[in-house]
Amino acid sequence: MKQKFILSLFGMILSFAVCLPVLAVVTGSPDVTVEVTDYNTVFLSLSALVAAIPFVVEIVKGFFPSLKGIWTQVVSWLVAVGLCMFGWWQHLGFLDGLDWYIALLYGLGSGLAANGIADIGLVQWLISLFTRKKKPSKKANP
Repeated sequence: MKQKFILSLFGMILSFAVCLPVLAVVTGSPDVTVEVTDYNTVFLSLSALVAAIPFVVEIVKGFFPSLKGIWTQVVSWLVAVGLCMFGWWQHLGFLDGLDWYIALLYGLGSGLAANGIADIGLVQWLISLFTRKKKPSKKANP
């Protein structure tokens, strides 16, 4: 028993000695900029949003381990609609400048695409049926 204790103590001292030089490394000059996570990148395209939905759903499932079957899909749809409406509210990415009901349609479509029920191209085509075509502005002649 005493040998195992001494061996584990030696292992801890050795691991501390190995990581000590790593802790003592000085980073570059003090004017180095700090990278900030840009959450706007999730909202750059519909496919990026569809890829983020299962990640958020797995985090939610960590809080509710009894979610199984159809309830996982329902949570996925709710997360998709919630993310799209949040992105619309904050004017993020491709949701900037859209009407609220188009953002809601994107949320429903991204939930369907995240569950594998629909394809992203199909979702974009269906939403394009509901969007208005923007008219070019007429310039006044002087």
